[in-house]
Amino acid sequence: MKLPTILTHWIDVLAGLVVEWRALSQARKSVVVTRDEGGFVIHRGGQPGGDILAKVGAGMPVASETIEALRNHLIVFELSADHVINRNLTLPVKAKEFLSGIVRNQLERLSPWPPAQALYAIDAKPSAKDPEMLEVSVLLTPREEIEAVSRELALCGLSPGRIAARIDAGAKTPFLTLWTKPAPVSKGNIQNLPRMIGIGLAAVIVLSTTASLWALYASNAASTERDDIAEQASTLERQARAQGKPNLALLKPPERAWALKENSPVAVLVLDDLTRAVPDSAYLTEFHLETTTLRIMGLANDAPSLIGALEQSGHFSNVHFFAATTQGHGQSTDLYKFYIEARVSDHPDLPGD
Repeated sequence: MKLPTILTHWIDVLAGLVVEWRALSQARKSVVVTRDEGGFVIHRGGQPGGDILAKVGAGMPVASETIEALRNHLIVFELSADHVINRNLTLPVKAKEFLSGIVRNQLERLSPWPPAQALYAIDAKPSAKDPEMLEVSVLLTPREEIEAVSRELALCGLSPGRIAARIDAGAKTPFLTLWTKPAPVSKGNIQNLPRMIGIGLAAVIVLSTTASLWALYASNAASTERDDIAEQASTLERQARAQGKPNLALLKPPERAWALKENSPVAVLVLDDLTRAVPDSAYLTEFHLETTTLRIMGLANDAPSLIGALEQSGHFSNVHFFAATTQGHGQSTDLYKFYIEARVSDHPDLPGD
């Protein structure tokens, strides 16, 4: 089955559910009209045994306050037992889904009136004697009876939505609907309901897609703006550092000495970082620190590994040998003499600064 067919079927199902929901909603607010001597009785709550809302004489108009109370209510007229006949059938349970067709085919046999002039309602329940069989009750009434009741109610200002009867009025069995008022057909009514549902679903999809695209665009714009702000902050920081460091070549000798002192790493802290980075198998013999350039010399059994150890400490960069490494120094011939130069990456602050 193709997707358009599936969507069309799905929309038709939704339309049917909407129609049923409307009918159910209206049925919850219903009144029952029964015939009484000389007129009609209107009962609240959809049951003849409910409170009496009003009594109306035959051919007499209903009071305006009663008409107002019945606004948006479903009016159900109950035919009395002497205006309907009941026919019983016994059918297999498997025939339940075909009941309407079976009754229609047997209507001429069941009804004393011509099939075109008869209205009927069906009720089926499992047989108490044989669960494989159905006991079917068919209520029948002539169409002219329905028309006569409608005319009488219209003279009183009442417009019935349904005309129904009971299989056993004394037992208060459920109503079986014999006639339902045709729904008004208009361009904006039920015929266009599937199209309206389709348009509504399409509008929801378009709105959802638009909202998703806008959220994606807003997220990308915010990310770009955040990156721009970070780049600007980094530029400003670099400029501030450049402005904070004076040009030593332009300073007088006393000022140059103070600038070198202020901008050079603290030797004690650099030595502490160096001690932490150099492994115990190596030791230093010389230590020189000029501004940010560090030179160290010493002995180690694995001199090349010192390069990686210093770089991994995070305090030194551009670490390299500035002279050849030689072997055989001191009492042990396994030691290597190393000459390492590095740049102090950070300018450690003294505690308390």
